[in-house]
Amino acid sequence: MESLVLKQVNKTFGHGLNQVQALQDVDFVANRGELTLILGPSGSGKSTLLTILGGLQRPTNGSVLINDQDISRLTGKEADRFRLDHIGFVLQSYNLVPYLTVQEQFSLVDKVKKTQNLTPAVMDDYLKRLGITQLLDKYPGELSGGQTQRVAIARALYTDPDFILADEPTA
Repeated sequence: MESLVLKQVNKTFGHGLNQVQALQDVDFVANRGELTLILGPSGSGKSTLLTILGGLQRPTNGSVLINDQDISRLTGKEADRFRLDHIGFVLQSYNLVPYLTVQEQFSLVDKVKKTQNLTPAVMDDYLKRLGITQLLDKYPGELSGGQTQRVAIARALYTDPDFILADEPTA
């Protein structure tokens, strides 16, 4: 079974008097098909935890296992490939490419990841369910906040990842 596992993960930023411990001895497990919420006050390390789970940041120490592979030991390029194949992100800023239409956002993914993306029929179903089918020719700057959010969710689903990591997706 696919799983995300953190073992004794620590993350420290800065040095000396400016050092901040964002995560301390975190153990965490999430399995495919589960909905897991991470709750905490602002500044408690939720975003740091998600970016470490997804391989965008490395822990200061500890292990990050996705499907039994320790991604904290992968090179930058290997981590990028692994992330593309296994992790979908919905970040607070949505990270849509501003000069690409909604349709082109998905075409860009096709150029980078040529296999195992959702079939057109499944993607059409997601677009309908998210209420964004009519937005395919629009640019991100022409979308409302809610529309942009739903496009970012569709883009995260498009690669058919094992896991979706969402950082305040309803913010």
